Amino acid sequence: MDVMPWQVVVFISIPEAFLIMLMGLVLTSLKPDLKRLAIAAVIQAVGSFFIRQLNFPYGVHILIQLVTMVGIAKYCLRYRWPVVTPGILLGAAIFSGILDQLYMPLLLRIVPLEVILSNTWIRVLAAMPEQAVMLIFILICYKYNLKIFDVTVFEEGM
Repeated sequence: MDVMPWQVVVFISIPEAFLIMLMGLVLTSLKPDLKRLAIAAVIQAVGSFFIRQLNFPYGVHILIQLVTMVGIAKYCLRYRWPVVTPGILLGAAIFSGILDQLYMPLLLRIVPLEVILSNTWIRVLAAMPEQAVMLIFILICYKYNLKIFDVTVFEEGM
């Protein structure tokens, strides 16, 4: 159980939820309404705050957060399930499967985990480089229209 101070929710969870959803959706050829996406990110971050306080075995929190992120994105962005689900799953997979796995070992060589978790503002600062990389990646994908696959084909038959 991880207690998240309000600063972590505001400066890490909200931008992280926004960037994860945006990255996945852009890579599936969607260009979501950023205002609606910001609302979804705030709802997801607040939900994440409460989900992380629940007494579940390690890893279950992440699965619950993933399911809620898909649902929140679906309703806030008004996409159909077959359109929004691959994007959110892709964004989460890239974030936790690739970016976190590359960034965290580098970060932990510089700053011990105990120091990061014990100081809220160091925790916020430690997240910023990874968020900046995500933002740069998203901007490159926008500029060059890069995508992994096109989910808009699911919209045609519905």
